[in-house]
Amino acid sequence: MSYASSWLLTGTWHARYRAPGENLPSDTMFHVQPMTTRPGYATAMVDMAEPTGPSSSYRHTGSQLLERADTTGVEGAARQESMPLAVLAADLRQRCWVVYLPSRLNDEAALFHRVAEIAHAFSFAENSRATTTEPSAAVLAEVVDRLPEFSATVGSHECWYFTIDAGVEYEHKFTLDPDTDIYALTRDIAAEIERGEPDYLRLEFANAFEMWQFHNYMFEVTGPTSADCGYASFIPRRAGGHVIKRKRFTQDGFARYETKTTVPEGLTDIAQMQSYLHDRLGLEVGYIGDFTRTRFDSNVESVNTGHIYSIMADRCVFPEHPGAVLQQLEIEYLRSRGTERECRSEMIDELNSLRGWTTQRLANQAIPAKMSYLSKYTFLRRLAQQRTVG
Repeated sequence: MSYASSWLLTGTWHARYRAPGENLPSDTMFHVQPMTTRPGYATAMVDMAEPTGPSSSYRHTGSQLLERADTTGVEGAARQESMPLAVLAADLRQRCWVVYLPSRLNDEAALFHRVAEIAHAFSFAENSRATTTEPSAAVLAEVVDRLPEFSATVGSHECWYFTIDAGVEYEHKFTLDPDTDIYALTRDIAAEIERGEPDYLRLEFANAFEMWQFHNYMFEVTGPTSADCGYASFIPRRAGGHVIKRKRFTQDGFARYETKTTVPEGLTDIAQMQSYLHDRLGLEVGYIGDFTRTRFDSNVESVNTGHIYSIMADRCVFPEHPGAVLQQLEIEYLRSRGTERECRSEMIDELNSLRGWTTQRLANQAIPAKMSYLSKYTFLRRLAQQRTVG
């Protein structure tokens, strides 16, 4: 998606965080400046360090109107308390200004969310100089007037996140060779997405790359009902106790039920863990083994939908099975930005598209990979069975 131009509106933070309908003082100053943006339908990234032109200043008149201001002698003082308030992007095809509000900010960039479209019949003159046509005072005044309304959504206590089918894990998997450099693989993927390929993705703002290492003690769950089947894995916590990760499924696949619960009790051995699952949770279980997992995550988000995904590569080693290694590349749905809505098929379509892009990229780089939903549970269970037979 591209716009003819994008403009950053800045001003006092009180303009956004005031009660709806509350008037601003008549001397409140606002500034508008063209900025470099990477826009999408759902979100826009703004390079805060690189304005593309001079700024214009406006004074609030106290009657929901703005007027162009001569800032001689006052501009410096006003800017000391300025914050990013909104981005306005000129959509000539849809004949509107698209409004985005910020939710994340650092010294170099800011993440803005789409909140509204303000209809505007661009004149012939405005169209002919579209890249330099800034929003009119009337459009800016409407944005300023509606800032509390927009902020109530974007600034909600949920940080404007929601999860599609909470408690269900959606992911595609590739099994990699044991000698694949998974760190280099995930860093290269992150670098390519940062360069704009594919064009509907960007790295998740302020959370682009994560590194993990943790141990697992895994139990097979066989009952009491078929709906309980799957596994329960104890992951030690640094502060003591464990996190129990449960996945319920009857066969490896794209979608599985997943829950995580914290157990503060100090369970010191396998027998105590097994007793906890049986006595406290009422599960029929059997211990199948442990493993250490090292994982590198490239987190990405769709500029079109606001869905956030992780392209993660991991390596599992199994202490009871020397030499056994499982390396995989997983593409997993994490969460979504924006207003909660019915969008499961939209998310699955994007996951499938991302799988196709990843498949092609692995082939182009001659990285051996097999599309497979092989789970750690199935892999460890096979190791345990081989050991029993042997």
